[in-house]
Amino acid sequence: MLRSLLALCLLSAPAYGEAVGFLGHWDNPDPASSGLIHVVISPNGGDRVQLRAYGDCHPSECNWGLVQGHVYSRDPRSRRVETVTAVFHYGFAERRIVFRKAPAGRLHFEMLTAFSDGSARHDFASEGQLTPSAWAGPIAPNWENPPGLSTGWGGGARTGVSPRPQESCIPFDPSQLHIVEQDGNWQLTAAGKTLAAAGPDAKSALLALTAIRHYRFDRRCTVGGPWQTYWKADTGFSNDHMGGVDCISFNPTTVHLVPVGSDWKIVDGSDDIAVLGADKPKAEAMLGLIRAHRLTQECFVRRYNPVMTFWLKD
Repeated sequence: MLRSLLALCLLSAPAYGEAVGFLGHWDNPDPASSGLIHVVISPNGGDRVQLRAYGDCHPSECNWGLVQGHVYSRDPRSRRVETVTAVFHYGFAERRIVFRKAPAGRLHFEMLTAFSDGSARHDFASEGQLTPSAWAGPIAPNWENPPGLSTGWGGGARTGVSPRPQESCIPFDPSQLHIVEQDGNWQLTAAGKTLAAAGPDAKSALLALTAIRHYRFDRRCTVGGPWQTYWKADTGFSNDHMGGVDCISFNPTTVHLVPVGSDWKIVDGSDDIAVLGADKPKAEAMLGLIRAHRLTQECFVRRYNPVMTFWLKD
């Protein structure tokens, strides 16, 4: 009986965790051969994914709609997703697309188009490869918004976000880091330089020092320009959530930029992730960093007027 229950658990285990390599926004560098321009694959609960595709219509791209995808694993007991399929129906045709992982972080697709309008056109097959998109949207919660010539899904701009933006980091020697108190204010210093200030909040200063040692931070970085620093280790972004720090969780696939007054925000659904000021290229660079490294949490030592900020990934 126990073996039967274990087997059932294996068969029914959610595949979403193993489908992460398929999630995200994808561009077709050669849309002329198939008519497929963009694809977005996003989680839809449990072992399900949903897909939206955009085609090469004239004079602008057209929305093929949002459909439920089907996830295929290597075998009945495996959680490793090998293939994702989707079927898009029209009044005159049906398009069935099969996606598989390809080298260099790409997706290979095969699309089977079957006509149902009684015309003399022959059914046909096409294929190609998709690359991770550098698109900045959506900037609206409703992804149904018709795209224009210079926009992507939900009206978001297609261009402007570097897939892996350049970080600028200033290193320090963590072995020289210590807490000092001066006139009732607490600071973290190294080699005579102040790296973080906690004001009269000694508890937050001590928590910041603990976080630096826990994550082995040895640099403070910015991306897109000298603003809003974050702490980081030479080994990159960690996936370890230390107790005591305050973190905001989000999905790197669905976070996007929205303008609010003169500022730009990174949001995920109704959650504000970061307020990034009025310089849109810098905001786009931060969004690009999140997508490039698949960051999933922004963490703080003291959320309001933070002593330090850092990012985690799954």
